[in-house]
Amino acid sequence: MGSSVWEKALDILKYDENINIVTYESILCKMTVVHSDNDVLVLAARDEYSLDLVKGQKLNKIVENAIKTANEGKSCAVKFILAGDENALNASVNSEKKAARQAKSEAVTSTGLNGEFTFANFVVGDCNRFAHASAVSVASKPGQKQRNPFFLWGNSGLGKTHLMKAIGNAILEQQPDKRVIYTTCEAFTNAYIACINTNNYTDFRKKFRTVDVLLIDDIQFLIGKEGVQTEFFNTFEALIEAGKQIVITCDKAPSNLTELNSRLISRFQDGIMFDVQPPDFETRKAIFLSKLENENFTLSDEIIDYVCENVTTNIRQLNGAFNTISSYVTLANGELSLDDIQKILMPIISPNKKKFLTPEIVINAVANYYDLTPDKITSKLRNAEISTARNVAMFICRDYLELKYEKIGQIFGGRKHTTVMHGCDNVDENKDLKKQADEIYKLIT
Repeated sequence: MGSSVWEKALDILKYDENINIVTYESILCKMTVVHSDNDVLVLAARDEYSLDLVKGQKLNKIVENAIKTANEGKSCAVKFILAGDENALNASVNSEKKAARQAKSEAVTSTGLNGEFTFANFVVGDCNRFAHASAVSVASKPGQKQRNPFFLWGNSGLGKTHLMKAIGNAILEQQPDKRVIYTTCEAFTNAYIACINTNNYTDFRKKFRTVDVLLIDDIQFLIGKEGVQTEFFNTFEALIEAGKQIVITCDKAPSNLTELNSRLISRFQDGIMFDVQPPDFETRKAIFLSKLENENFTLSDEIIDYVCENVTTNIRQLNGAFNTISSYVTLANGELSLDDIQKILMPIISPNKKKFLTPEIVINAVANYYDLTPDKITSKLRNAEISTARNVAMFICRDYLELKYEKIGQIFGGRKHTTVMHGCDNVDENKDLKKQADEIYKLIT
């Protein structure tokens, strides 16, 4: 938006029968764009007479409509100021920015949605392809009987809520007049309890039974709440009978919700159900690459593959790994090796994967076991206690980390490979020390 939109608007105004040629040529054509963004367009008039005329109710509306048409139907606030009046410019922009933020905040409050979750930023893979396609279909034609309710189930962090919110956002984008509400089952329950306390059910039922689309997350939280189940059943029936769309997520398939009222389970099974599976390697990699592109930084293929092979549980865990790495990338000016990444992600990689150990971790663990400081183990000190701890640490590096004697010598203060060999042999020949080494290794892993 900007000068090009105003130029298109002038072309539209030129042929508007409500504007005479003098007004068009001497006033409108002389106006200039002094500020433009998605929320507000500020036009400057060259004198007070022109400003007063263009701010008149009739001409103001005509100009706004022309700008909206030139901007492909997208609305924005249009403000008029006197050329050179910086205070008026700043006041106009700030007031409209504030109004835009308030409007967006009110929209989120009323719907429970924001624009963060869309179909465009949902990464599709074999694990969610059919669920995604059906979600798009529901969004394009909400309320169709064969897809109502739309029930998504699976473990936490697999993208169910993303798909649900994407449905809501897509419907609002295509049909802004639709009433869409996203809520969690917990929030629905709390709202119902508040009604019981005040003995006023009218507003509650008006809110949830007059919507066009109800998106309700984590329906399993109805378990054990008989009164809320009854209320939700009645809300469900009212919406379905009125041809309104219901979207539900859960951590179990409807058939496994045995603790719920059987009539609710049968209603859930009457629509369409999809099991959202954990993302496979290709999907995880696509998600990770998308995040790299959005944050505008790069990692080596070796690092990307390591992350996507090891962070396997769900998308939230992958997001956590990405956020952790991105923080370190900033601190390290982008210079991170695979060794660095392995250390950084050790606390969050899948528990069924073998933890990646480093000599530093071994030295710290041995020092802690023998009540020493790590620097003493790599120092030149040779008293019996320190030498024993050092030999055990070198033994673990050799037998469990499978490092060569030369490499171990470099790590432990530049010692010769023969010294390392002799220290490891001392442990190998002492049952008690071998047992201690094994205990330390188990503690680490």
